[in-house]
Amino acid sequence: MAVFYDPFMNSLEKVLTGHRQKLLQNTSGMVLEVGAGTGVNFPLYPKDVEVFAIEPSVPMYKRAVKAAANYPNIHVLNIGIEAVKNHPELPETFDFVTSMLVLCTVPDPQQAARIYRDVLKSDGQLLVLEHIHASGRLYGKLQSLVNPIWRPIADGCNLTRRQDLILKEAGFKALFEDYFSLGTDWYEAVMTVESEK
Repeated sequence: MAVFYDPFMNSLEKVLTGHRQKLLQNTSGMVLEVGAGTGVNFPLYPKDVEVFAIEPSVPMYKRAVKAAANYPNIHVLNIGIEAVKNHPELPETFDFVTSMLVLCTVPDPQQAARIYRDVLKSDGQLLVLEHIHASGRLYGKLQSLVNPIWRPIADGCNLTRRQDLILKEAGFKALFEDYFSLGTDWYEAVMTVESEK
């Protein structure tokens, strides 16, 4: 999958790069990038940001390590989100967490959302770019129909999740959010942890 990922995503990434750049350009301090993939975000970070990029897939991790070679501020680890807390090579908390094309694939997105909360500083921000289950009745039904076939060939990618709702149910609120369509529905947001009353 890793070998074909960038060529497969090439045309889509031409559109997504603008969304990625808008979200990442104002990052500062310590950043946890969840699901680094092949390292497509790496050139978009400010040079003074320290990025800890995690990627559980070994083939993807190897490509991310190569992509990070020219960026001394980016550290790539071959772990999943469930291993982040108390990891000896990671800070305890982060100024930013990025979740881009991640929550469709992780086995337990609710757990991932809780970990995002736990590792963010009190004033930290979660940066989100995720495809979500289509709101249109016809396309949504089509996604539900093909999802069992799609998941095994797309490295576990799930077409029927509503990552926006998962994050809000986990206690995140949007400072900025946008829904847009690129064949399917997409969700882009800057979020913070909602303060408890």
